[in-house]
Amino acid sequence: MEEGFRSRRRAKRSSGPKRGDGLEPILKEIDALIGLEPVKDEIFRIVDFARVVSLKKERDLPVANLTFHMVFTGPPGTGKTTVARYIGQLLYELKLLRKDKLIEVDRSQLVGTHLGDTARIVQDKVKDALDGVLFIDEAYTLAGGGGATGNTDPYGQEAIDTLLKLMEDHREKLVVIFAGYTTEMRRFVSANPGLESRISRTVEFPSYNGEELFRIFESLVEKNGFNLTDDASHEARKVIDDMARSAGENFGNAREVRQFFEALQPIQAERLADHLDDTEDLSTITDADLMCITDEDIIYYAESH
Repeated sequence: MEEGFRSRRRAKRSSGPKRGDGLEPILKEIDALIGLEPVKDEIFRIVDFARVVSLKKERDLPVANLTFHMVFTGPPGTGKTTVARYIGQLLYELKLLRKDKLIEVDRSQLVGTHLGDTARIVQDKVKDALDGVLFIDEAYTLAGGGGATGNTDPYGQEAIDTLLKLMEDHREKLVVIFAGYTTEMRRFVSANPGLESRISRTVEFPSYNGEELFRIFESLVEKNGFNLTDDASHEARKVIDDMARSAGENFGNAREVRQFFEALQPIQAERLADHLDDTEDLSTITDADLMCITDEDIIYYAESH
């Protein structure tokens, strides 16, 4: 259903005039992302809305109280930063942002050590992000855990209050995207009515399933010039399926798969080093050998983790 929705909207648009030569290539890159079908649909709706807003502005028609501030919710490693970067690129192509840039921060980069420091730090970060996107990861930590514990955090609250004012002051020059775990972000937003009123939409990022995680693993293997034997592919699938089955809220999704791939490289190198020690003729070790991950490597990883 989701792909059909995007295809229909693209087919309709292809027959008419387009604004922004770089818009369609970005949408194709987004479509090529593994999984995230509900997120892709939401991006497409954002683009449709943004295209209409852009045309109104071009014709000097009124656009009431417009903001593109958003909340991204979901587990880590599900592409929130990547999608935020795409949002910035799309809004730039539609001339709703003047620059194609994303400034990524977390609590440690927004909160000072003394009351009064934080406002200046937040102002500086917003200044850096003006005309682009400010992406705030684990934003709920600004509110002492998103309201989960009921703790008050004067430093975090100073950051929130300063952000709210700047989001309003620069509504046409800045997009702020708050990201974090679903439950914590819901508490965070509901505990800050001023924030809730400035958010245009919430985008939920689903966890990847085992098939999607395996496709991500295969893409990492290919992009880095490696090859998998058939047996290695089978063993890797078992490892990744186990990851998906045992996933909790803190499961890193694609990050865990990337760490798995990275851990395989020294394991493969150690296996190859044994062959280097056993031969005096290095030409017997082919390029294909050097770039091949075998089931032996995968099994060694599985047994040691």
